[in-house]
Amino acid sequence: ALVDEVRKSQPQAKLVYNNSPSFNWTKAMSGSEIESVQRERGEIGYRFQFITLAGWHSLNLNTFELASAYRDEGMSAYVRLQEREFAQQAAGYTAVRHQQEVGAGFFDRVLATVSGGETATAALVGSTEAEQFASRVALAN
Repeated sequence: ALVDEVRKSQPQAKLVYNNSPSFNWTKAMSGSEIESVQRERGEIGYRFQFITLAGWHSLNLNTFELASAYRDEGMSAYVRLQEREFAQQAAGYTAVRHQQEVGAGFFDRVLATVSGGETATAALVGSTEAEQFASRVALAN
């Protein structure tokens, strides 16, 4: 009904909706209904479908699970997380090279430029990341 009303005055409008994390999807809908939500909304004119807090929930749940496992198992819990990350590189995951993700290489080049190449605070040169992840970087590229 909402789409029909909007279309009366704005027939070309690109409609958007947010998949609210405050909505309990499995309590309100069956599995097949959940599976068809995006397709059905697309068919009636919705073009942008957001899950605005998915990252927030994912980050917090994974952090909680890691902290709980670390409490119970120690360093093995963190290593298990790291190994899962390494395994995902073949699928395009790049965050194991966190220095790359935050632009450390770029800022190292800026630092080298403004300091004439004399610096003791570059992030990558001689770092454990540069040494340890070199072979994994080659495999991922």
